[in-house]
Amino acid sequence: MNMGSPLPPAFAEAEFYHIFFVLLAIVVAGGLIIGIRAYRLGHKTIASPYPAAHEWLMRGIGALWLLDGLLQAQPLMITRFIGGFLAPMLQGQPAPVESLMNISIRLWAINPVLWNEFATWIQIGIGLTMLFGAGTIWRQVGLWTSLAWGLIVWVGGEAFGSLFVGGNWLSGSPGSVLLYMLAAILLLAPATYWNSPRVAKVLRLSMIGLWTLSAFLQAWPAAGWWHGQNLASYVLSMASMPQPAIFSAPLFAWAKLLGQSPALWNGILVGVFAVLAVLWALKPRSGWTWWLTALVTFATWWLGQDFGVLGGMGTDPNSGVVVLIGLVVYAQVVQLPLFHWVSHHEPAVEHSAL
Repeated sequence: MNMGSPLPPAFAEAEFYHIFFVLLAIVVAGGLIIGIRAYRLGHKTIASPYPAAHEWLMRGIGALWLLDGLLQAQPLMITRFIGGFLAPMLQGQPAPVESLMNISIRLWAINPVLWNEFATWIQIGIGLTMLFGAGTIWRQVGLWTSLAWGLIVWVGGEAFGSLFVGGNWLSGSPGSVLLYMLAAILLLAPATYWNSPRVAKVLRLSMIGLWTLSAFLQAWPAAGWWHGQNLASYVLSMASMPQPAIFSAPLFAWAKLLGQSPALWNGILVGVFAVLAVLWALKPRSGWTWWLTALVTFATWWLGQDFGVLGGMGTDPNSGVVVLIGLVVYAQVVQLPLFHWVSHHEPAVEHSAL
């Protein structure tokens, strides 16, 4: 199987970027036309029926989709996406998952340049509609598109978040795209839902579910995290990616600690994840619960997921940043004391001329 582009790398990159910049020019021109038209017609500012937290989540997830699209346009994605990203995921997968992954690989191999162009722009499009489509049908289109595309990516590109091959929270399981889709479902809920206590309950239950699953995946004996050098080797592989020393040095130190006492450190990780699940079940409105979750999430986003985007083959910032966005949104929804400086007023939304 051809693991890259059928074209020589230089030709494949040239073809991709030629199409990319043509489409970019069209998008920029279209944006300017819409902006000028909106300026001439005048802005119609009306109060949004949604609380501020809805707009925060919309913009946070929209920004991630936009970043994902730009990451898909990296040179290595054009020529090495199959061999460097998709093919390694096949190892150890159950037969049904392997079959689905093989379908996506065969489809991508037909024309890697055009598929990469499509993946780049559909993600950029989702991000732009979520960021700038306020007050128009385009936001709904972007959200529904993100659900459809997200499902394709989660199955064919993330192999169900590596849940069936020993994936854990340090590697980003259950998958950032799954979290994007859950956020999109919540964003599609009506304003009456968002103005009720149900959103806080959904976010709380999501945190309980995430950290319970993370503890289970980390503790699962068949995953091999309790013994040997599996955990240390994984972190070491992240540390060895091309990146500034300020990011890699803590990873190398963390890998060394994991290699010296794998069972001890794995037990600590399981315990920390389990404690977070319990805290969200019993003390969801405590500032201590929020800050401890934020600290653990950021630490694992760095020391396990390596921020997701470094090394030239990152397709997204991984799962940690999605949880951090969720924490900020939760703090706004329930008005935690640590965020009392946030305005309690509903946001005004400028209606686009889209």
